[in-house]
Amino acid sequence: MDKQSFVRAFNNEDTYRMAKLFEALERAGNYEFPFVIEEFYTPLVWSTVKKMKEFRFITVLGEEFLERRVFSVNWEGLSPLKILEIKNLQPAVKLEHKDYLGALLGLGIQREKFGDLFVQQDVAYVIVFEEMGSYVTEHLYAAGKCSVETKLYTYEDKVKELTPSLQKFEAVVASKRLDVIVAELAQTSRGKAVELIDRGLVLLNYQECKEKSKELKPEDTLTIRRKGKFKVGEVLKETQKGNLRMEFYKFL
Repeated sequence: MDKQSFVRAFNNEDTYRMAKLFEALERAGNYEFPFVIEEFYTPLVWSTVKKMKEFRFITVLGEEFLERRVFSVNWEGLSPLKILEIKNLQPAVKLEHKDYLGALLGLGIQREKFGDLFVQQDVAYVIVFEEMGSYVTEHLYAAGKCSVETKLYTYEDKVKELTPSLQKFEAVVASKRLDVIVAELAQTSRGKAVELIDRGLVLLNYQECKEKSKELKPEDTLTIRRKGKFKVGEVLKETQKGNLRMEFYKFL
């Protein structure tokens, strides 16, 4: 595969960044030592690279529930990732995901330099590399209108606390079409579901999807803005009326 073909595989990504990724992956193929590309990539990128036979030697690091992950080769042992804790020192004022994200970007850090950001009550956790994490601990003193304090943990020390719980449930749907399943999961009408899709409020496997007739399959992850995140399960049976009884999982 040449560079142009590689870049064309990622229509919605920055072409310069994808070209640099191609070069890094090609170099990594010649390495016998452990190596990691210190940038985080969206599911569309890392899942596509994993399917490319030219880069079958590449490993994607990070737990399965993480959206943004990193590429490595020959990596064994403890993770090169760290987990940054950002604690709100003024819990009377509630900080949201956007407040913590804005605080990090306000330090001049590019979005690809840190991974998923989780908010649990008055604390945010961010997947980072050590250099960036150390920089934040030295320079970040506020998020939103609140003072914060930071601490850097090894990946293994904290990652289990971030693992989401899944609530299993069943539902009867007319088909596996995106608009049908969005309507069921969002507990709304088919027309409202189409409106959510058209407005870009529905993500399929963490990428915006406006193809309302697209058929979903087991293990697909569906994010409906302001409604929640879900994983599609198996079809359990077909009802006498031709509908489908399916299992789903909601991220808690």
